[in-house]
Amino acid sequence: MIDTNATVAIRNKGKSLLSSGILSSEGNFNRGDTISVVVLDPIEQQNIEVARGLSNYASGDLLKIIGKSTTQIKQEYPEMVCEEVIHKDNLVVIK
Repeated sequence: MIDTNATVAIRNKGKSLLSSGILSSEGNFNRGDTISVVVLDPIEQQNIEVARGLSNYASGDLLKIIGKSTTQIKQEYPEMVCEEVIHKDNLVVIK
């Protein structure tokens, strides 16, 4: 689940998904698995799929960095080397 700023960055600007734009994560997955990226529609009050992509993080590691900036992640978890949760080259936008 991502916030509206991340949705705009992905849909309109062709950006990668960063951890700072993630609100929550569900399910278990490994690094390299395809994951679904959703946003809550404020009018319909339901999740809408924004994109799908290959995750640079396993679900357990992602839970540690959700909502954090790249700088925070580098300081707290120096072993986590990927700045993007999903790089734009591995992301398919669903409109």
